[in-house]
This record gives sequence, structure tokens and C-alpha cells, in this order.
Amino acid sequence: MNKAILYNVIGVLAVLAVIFFKIPAVWVVLGILAVLVMVIVSPFVPAVESIPKGFVEKKFDTGKVILNYVEGPDNGPPMLFIPGQTEFWQGYKLVMPNFAKKYHVFVVDVRGHGKSTKTPGEYSYNIIGEDLKAFLETVIKKPAIVSGLSSGAVLALWLAANAPESVSAVVSEDPPLFSAMWPHIKEEKYMYRLFEIMVECLGKPKRDILDYFMKQGIPKDGQDELLLIPPWIAKFIVGDFELNKRFRPSKKYDVPLAPFSGRVGLKFISEYDVDFSRATIDGRLTAGFNPEETLKKINCPVLLIQALWSRHATWGLLGALDDKDVEKIRALVKNLQVVKVKAIHDVHLSKPKIFIKAVNEYLDSLRNGVRS
Repeated sequence: MNKAILYNVIGVLAVLAVIFFKIPAVWVVLGILAVLVMVIVSPFVPAVESIPKGFVEKKFDTGKVILNYVEGPDNGPPMLFIPGQTEFWQGYKLVMPNFAKKYHVFVVDVRGHGKSTKTPGEYSYNIIGEDLKAFLETVIKKPAIVSGLSSGAVLALWLAANAPESVSAVVSEDPPLFSAMWPHIKEEKYMYRLFEIMVECLGKPKRDILDYFMKQGIPKDGQDELLLIPPWIAKFIVGDFELNKRFRPSKKYDVPLAPFSGRVGLKFISEYDVDFSRATIDGRLTAGFNPEETLKKINCPVLLIQALWSRHATWGLLGALDDKDVEKIRALVKNLQVVKVKAIHDVHLSKPKIFIKAVNEYLDSLRNGVRS
């Protein structure tokens, strides 16, 4: 819509709102300001579905599944990013252009995510690891820096142990290496509940996004009950999403004024295969996977990024990786550097500058032969 027409429409609606609907003028003014901010800011906010300049979206057939991925320009050594559970390649959109300046960047959707094949009943670290091993050997064809978040961080370590000739270094971003192992995950009540909610609300024939948000909450010290998102906020988030989807179907996840992490998160929970979460809490994801033996086999350099964490008396670990887990990893991996960051679990999405700085400094130190 032409902006001049848009401004006239806004003016007419404002007058109608005050005169006929008796809406207080102050709320009308605030609404107008919000729309104007949206019009001014929206051209500078990355759209969820857009592909960054210089990148191309492609497909790779492993012989068992089709893996969707994006590839950047060949500006240096290969770098493979592996998204975490529910995340697609778009989760790396805020950091991809930076790394593409001096690396050949690839970001892959693991099976069950994005445009890659969904395989209900066939999700495990060993199965997915074999997919990615084939990707490294057939698509990238030379040793790559492999970086992953969460389950992707575990897979990055899996590849270092099981495809050593294809991995030059690993960046493992807040891996739930021990906390999400079956059956230990049942003891981490908060983590277990998060996956239960995904299965319960998003695993229905029609995903119940509102119910999913209504059941989100955080633990509070000194009390057993979670602080849930107020219903009106949950309804506003989902209502805004549904309204935008109706009026802008080509940009259905680009909810005006919502942060990129929130917009792209809506895409993830709306489209991923929920059986991946079901596999997390019924033991299939970690079946046949031994984290200690995997870590012992790793010889390449590893950067372990530890995000914020704490423990609650009732709910257990709030996060993915506590200090005891870090010390266990440190004892098993020969060439390890640990960086603790002040950011939540998905560092590259929530705090992209922190992620870029940590990874660049580490890789530069490897290149210059500097050890911390």
C-alpha cells in the first residue's frame, strides 16, 4: 500500500475511533505511534522467510532423507551450522552474514525441521548424525568447522567423534549433553515439562499455539508453582499472529513490532515435527548414544559455550548445562576451551553479537596458534 494512502486511512480510523467508538484519545495516539514505528522500522528488520544476500537455498538427498540447507559464498574454510531442536536455518540469519565474510557458510535443517524430510519414529542422535556425516562427506567434501546449538551442539560433538576426517573444529553452543539424556531428563522437571508441553499442545492434529503459550511459565525462588504467562498476554501474542497471517499471508510470521527471535520462533513451533520432542522425553533421541565415550573420541579443538543457568529446589536445572557438566566435559575432551556468556540458551539468536565475538576470537586464536 502506498504510504500516503496508509497515512490517510490511519487518520480516518483515528477520528472514527474517538467519535463513534469512544476510545480515549491517548490510546488512539499510542496506536498511531505504534503503526508509524512499524512503517519506519519494518524495512530494516529481516523478514523471517527471506534469504540473506549471497546465500542460496538447496537440497541434498542422503538416500534416506532430503536435507534442506542454505549455502553462502566461498570466502574461506567451510563452516557448518546445525540448528537446535525446533530451530530451522533461519535461526542463524542474524549471524550468517558476518561469518560469510571469511568462511564458506552452510546451515542445514536436520530431519524433521524446516523443509527437510519429516520422519516420525526415526529421530535419534545416531540417525541424524549419519545424515550430517553424509552431508559433510558429499556436499562440503573437506574438513569443516562445525557449530551447533543444543541438540545441534550434541550433534556437532557426535560428528567430531564419528567423522573426525570431516571436522576441523567444533563450536558446541550450550549442549544438554547430560541433562537431556534418558532417563536423567525425567529428574530435570522444568526441562521435561517444556518438552511435555510441546508434545501436548503442538502434537495435536491442529496445533494449539494459544494453549502452548498459556502453559509457559518460569520458576520462582521459594515457591513450587510456576509463574505462568498472563492469559491476556498469551491471547494478544497469538491474536496478533493470527491477524497478521490473515492479512499478510506471504509474511505470516512477520508480526509487526515483534522481535526477530519471537517471529522466527513462531515459525519453528508451527512447522517442526513434534515427534522430535516426543523422542526427547521417551528416550528415542538418546538411544544408543553414550556421551562419555563420544567425548573421549574427540581430538579436534572444541569451543564449549555455556549459557546462563541456575537450579531450582523443585524444578531442577534451569538451562541446559551446569558447572558440573562442564567439568565432566573438560575432563574428557583433550583440546577444550570454555566460554561462559551472559545470555540465555540460544545465544546466536538472542545475543548474536556475543556469539559472533566468542566464535571469532576462538577461531582467530586457532588460526594464530594461540592456546588459552
